[in-house]
Amino acid sequence: MLLKPFERPEYAYQKLSRCRGCGAYTVLREEECPACHKRKLIPIEEEAAARARQSMWFERLVVLVFGAAAVYFAGEDVPLLALALGGGILSLVLLWRVQLRMLPGQRLRRLAQLFEREGDRVIHGLMEDREDAIAVFRSGDKPRTYEMLREIGYLMRTDPIKMEQVLLLQTFILRKDMDLMLEPLLMDQFNVDLAAYIGEIARLRKDLIKEKTLRYVMVHEAQFRRMEDGEEILTLVASAAVRRARYVKLYPHLLLRYAHRLPRDRFMRLYRIIAERPAAYRDELVAETYRVYKEKYQS
Repeated sequence: MLLKPFERPEYAYQKLSRCRGCGAYTVLREEECPACHKRKLIPIEEEAAARARQSMWFERLVVLVFGAAAVYFAGEDVPLLALALGGGILSLVLLWRVQLRMLPGQRLRRLAQLFEREGDRVIHGLMEDREDAIAVFRSGDKPRTYEMLREIGYLMRTDPIKMEQVLLLQTFILRKDMDLMLEPLLMDQFNVDLAAYIGEIARLRKDLIKEKTLRYVMVHEAQFRRMEDGEEILTLVASAAVRRARYVKLYPHLLLRYAHRLPRDRFMRLYRIIAERPAAYRDELVAETYRVYKEKYQS
């Protein structure tokens, strides 16, 4: 099974497209609008830029009209005519230069206006995208359903959308080479399926175990431990945490409790981190690390 690579733009709203035909919004990168089926979808940033340029052309037209009026009223007075003509041209040039400088800000302003005026339409579009994802799921295409929910969830960061993604991921045979994610799926409350997924990620992709995940695990450690394979999951997370000395310093209690369960290579990494600067870490963790080393690995 293959999953399409996920594009991660700098800002989540860059996923949005707007239909110039019916005004519907979608995050699903289709050629046709899902609402009116016309090929008039454009990225939301392009729509904002187009509106900014339209406003600027109107401003230029106003200056041009005033310039033309000045030329008209100058009549046959050559000095006055030259002054009116020169003033009009200079005004257009100055306006054009000012507009060039202001264009990025104007684009953002138009974008903010779009969201303010059409926020309900954006939400409606995301809900319609979710309905489309459900229809695809019912057709049996789980990978495509997950890809759709992944796009929706990048903007609609609610626990139900996250839960649907996690449940689908749990039906796949995950591999290290897949474009997986974790932090965007963390929920406000403890969830057994999410906990199992965290364990799978800790096994396959230790680089995805970062501070938000470690905080989630520490907050809900008691619930993890009540799971049948909870101790194993926590050990996997602790193994991933020794990837960085910073995590060893920030989450000593996790490592203190699971140091004795770490695989040899992960424990030896922890030991080297501690031995290099023991004063930088909690005394209890230092003592436990040395104790486990002496008990299991010192020849």
